[in-house]
Amino acid sequence: MNNIKVISSTFKLHLSQSFARATFRFCIIFQPLIYTFILYMMYSNSDIENYINNVILGSGLCSLWSAICFSSAGDIERERYMGTLENIFCCPSKFTTIMFGKILANTFLGLMGMILSIAFTKIFFNKGLVIANPAEFIMSFVLMLFSFVCVSLLICPIFTLSKNARALMNCLEYPIFIIGGFVFPVSMLPVIIRPISYVFSPMWAIEILKESAAGISDIKMYFIKAALLISISLIYIIISRFLFKEIDKKTRIEGTLGVS
Repeated sequence: MNNIKVISSTFKLHLSQSFARATFRFCIIFQPLIYTFILYMMYSNSDIENYINNVILGSGLCSLWSAICFSSAGDIERERYMGTLENIFCCPSKFTTIMFGKILANTFLGLMGMILSIAFTKIFFNKGLVIANPAEFIMSFVLMLFSFVCVSLLICPIFTLSKNARALMNCLEYPIFIIGGFVFPVSMLPVIIRPISYVFSPMWAIEILKESAAGISDIKMYFIKAALLISISLIYIIISRFLFKEIDKKTRIEGTLGVS
């Protein structure tokens, strides 16, 4: 019960702090519109049926990843330079629980990008998201959110230990757009790079999202992909728990969370 209170209070506080930052407002309000316009120009002359689904889902997921990536790295960096990271790490509430509340808030704010993308395409291009299998789409959407939360929990310890979190953040954004299949199918990537995509759970998330929106042709394959998404996400959780424990030992011995 205490963990729920910690997550809830962290969630509310993080929402208010995020909206107070101009950079983050740009990431969740204006950047999704830019992504949507660029992807619309890319797909509008293609021969892909219901290409607007690729535009909305692609721009929405790009915006979601940007919000999670930039805010997650920025949160650690801000706490470090304000001298509060050590306090958060050593307070009675677990560091993992506090960061989980922040990740949930970032995910919630990132979803605004998808909503704005849908509204933008409807208002300016008179196009809307077409969903052939609503029940499967809802399930895919929930699994997609779960996968992003798991990825965030995995990269959070890396950002915590690194004194160059912003550099890592900038390196992670656009490569993930590519290997995750957010902008174009993974099948277009060189064969040597595809295995990286296959172990990245959001790639499977966008696969089943697009399938459920366009119409599922092979229900068995759909559930296999969903099972792979869940399995990889659970592996992320196991690895993140191990990393958090190792970080706890390392930082308590060496005291390396501060700026110096």
